[in-house]
Amino acid sequence: MTISGKPSRTDWEWVRKQIEADAPVPYDPNDPDDGPYDPNDDEAVDRFLTEANRVCPPRQPPTAQADDDQIPKAS
Repeated sequence: MTISGKPSRTDWEWVRKQIEADAPVPYDPNDPDDGPYDPNDDEAVDRFLTEANRVCPPRQPPTAQADDDQIPKAS
């Protein structure tokens, strides 16, 4: 069961067996849907993460508060 109360669609027994067996992740270099690198090759993973273009949202400058916008103090 999940937090929402609906049954999980993940086969956790299969996942646990794959982890125990240290099974490789299926990867086909000729299939563009399999991603840009082989997830089983540690060097390829490190190279991808090092060379990846990380996109961050631009920082917003802090807004200046006008003198007349001050919050009144509770009395």
